[in-house]
Parts: sequence; structure tokens; C-alpha cells
Amino acid sequence: MVPHIIYIIVFVMLYFFTIFPTSEMESVGLTVNQLCTRYLAAETDFVLYHMKATSVKLLIHSTLPIGYVIFIWVMAWLNPHEMVMQQTASYFADTAWNTFCSGTGTLLLTALITVFYWAQDGWSNHPIAKQLQLMTTPDLPDWRSIATNINDEYRRDTKIIIRSNAISTLVVTESWIIKTNMYVHNIVSQSEAHLFAYKIDTKEVITDTLESAEFVNILVKPLVTQVKPFTIRMNIRHINELGDRLQRPIVVMPSVQFRSLTERFVDAFKEEVALNPTVASTHLPEDGDCCLACLQVLPDVKIVKYCVDEDAHGAILAESERCQPCGCRPLWCVGCLATWFASQQRRAERDTWMSKKTTCPMCRARFCVRDVCYLENRVPVQQTEE
Repeated sequence: MVPHIIYIIVFVMLYFFTIFPTSEMESVGLTVNQLCTRYLAAETDFVLYHMKATSVKLLIHSTLPIGYVIFIWVMAWLNPHEMVMQQTASYFADTAWNTFCSGTGTLLLTALITVFYWAQDGWSNHPIAKQLQLMTTPDLPDWRSIATNINDEYRRDTKIIIRSNAISTLVVTESWIIKTNMYVHNIVSQSEAHLFAYKIDTKEVITDTLESAEFVNILVKPLVTQVKPFTIRMNIRHINELGDRLQRPIVVMPSVQFRSLTERFVDAFKEEVALNPTVASTHLPEDGDCCLACLQVLPDVKIVKYCVDEDAHGAILAESERCQPCGCRPLWCVGCLATWFASQQRRAERDTWMSKKTTCPMCRARFCVRDVCYLENRVPVQQTEE
């Protein structure tokens, strides 16, 4: 039984990474597109390239299961005493295995027939060709003329390409919005589509470090009723680049708020400061005594050393790492001080900013978020109500 388990695990991993290749596999050329470069047209012929690419992927993905069956048969022939396919197998296991073998053959046969059908009449039966046929106009009377127009625009430097994940990429040319997937591609003319940003969510992404990234979900709704709407999910940092290439503005729903990393940190910083004790202000505000950074509101926080000079494990910090007393009078509002705090941190360490330290903008005394305290008479109303 152990060999079966090992072979299944290896097969599942092979199947998974064939469909969802890692960046390391892509860098060394171990992807379907790169391994089949000789068959696929040049990528500058965008439409034909993706017609052939979807066909090749369908065939390869359909071949892997029957390849696993053949491998098991070969191993059973070479090592019959280690495999369960012999007389020791139960009736249920034998039936399940025979059903799986029949299914893999049927799957491959279906894929072969499908690809053969797609390729007839110069790929006119391919789903991409049929989708393009729905968007014909007097200037572009058939799907081939639309494909030629897309190819021409794709060759220009005015296009943008935004990768959403391992199997999905957004391509925006001067006139077209194209979302490529594993087998199904969404294509719509810019002049015939409305875009609605309806949701923002946060996801942990692994780069050099584990970081949080915000993604915006955009609904693309074609005016042509035969063309189905589709959703674009992209990192929020690409939203301005996308907006610059679109003929129509993106309609932002009321529930969607585009906020920068610093703006999100400022909100979190305020929540942490609200947990600290308040301090009395010995300085009476004068006319025009506003925050030195924004010059809009009165200073409402003061840096007072309250933190303990210990690390996360309880060890005493070195003198060079300890927070220091700040002798400055209240000079800043909490929002501007939080912005200053964020500006002094490394972007790659964004998930640990709150535990970091920086220096007072005026006297350069070292402080952390635990040393920032609201003045007694200037705590925000929502904090006093809580």
C-alpha cells in the first residue's frame, strides 16, 4: 500500500504544479507555454497563440491521468509483490481502479475530439473565435478581422499586462480588455463595457517576506448582451495604471475606499494610541497654535515614555535600543505623527511597523507607539464614548 500512496502524492503534486506553476518553474522554463514554444505561434499573434495554448493545455492536462495509469501498470508488472492491483485487492478497490482507468481514457479521447473540433476551419470553432464573432461591427465584420485588430494593438507599447495569479492575466490595449484564464478567455471592447469596482479585500502574499496586500475586485459588464460579464481581481497598486489605459472611468461603489498603506497604518496607529493612558497638558494653546505638520488642527498627542525596555522575550534591551524621554511640548496631531512614524520604516517590514521605533521629529528622542498619549482634553469623541 505504501508505494500507491507515494505514487498518488507525486502524481497530485505533478498535476497541481503543471496547472499552477511556481515562479521558480517559470524562471527555468518548466511551463506548458514555454515547453511548447515551437508549436505555439509567436505571442505577438495574440489570438492564435492563446487558441493553440488552450488546446495544448487541455491535451496535456487530459494526458496526465492516463499517464499515471500506465505508470502504475508498468510498476505492477515490474514489482507485482508491492502493488495492490493483484488478487489481494478488494472488490471495491478493484472496481474503483477499473472505473478510474476507464475515466482517464474517456477524458483523453474527449480532449482529442474537442481540440480536433476547435481546429477545424482555421480555428473558427474555438471558444475564443466564437466569442469574438459576437462583437463584430461594420468595420470589423468577422472574428478574424477582430483578431487582427487585437494583434495589432497588442504589438504596440501602449498596452498594459497585469498578472492576477498563476493562470490569469489582464491585458488592456487601446480598444480591448482581455482576461486570459486556463481555458476560457474573456474579451470585450472598451467602448462596449462598463467597469465597477465593488469590493476590496486583503490577502497575505509571500514575497521575500509574508506581507499583506489589498486586492480590488472589478466587475466588467459588457453592453453586448451575448457577452457574459466577468470579474477582474488585481492588486490595488495597479488601479491607477489601469485607469490611465481605459476609455471609460471605473465606477467606484460607495462601499469601496481606496486607501494607501500609510492611510491604513494611520488608522491602526490611532487605535493603538487610544489604548495608552492620557496625559495632562501644561501648555495652554494660543491662537494659531496648530499641528506643525498639517497646520489644520490643534496638537492632541504628546510623547511620554511609558513603554518597558524589554523585547518580546522579556530580555532587557540595550541602551541604544531603548525609548527615550521627550521634552517637547505637544506639537503634532496623532495623524501627522503616525504618518511620520510610517515614513521612517522600511516598506518590506510593513507587517511589523507597529512594533518598531522612530525618533521625535523635533528633538530626535527615540519612541514607540506605547509612548504616544492623547492629551486629556483632546481625546477623540469616539474614544471617550467607548
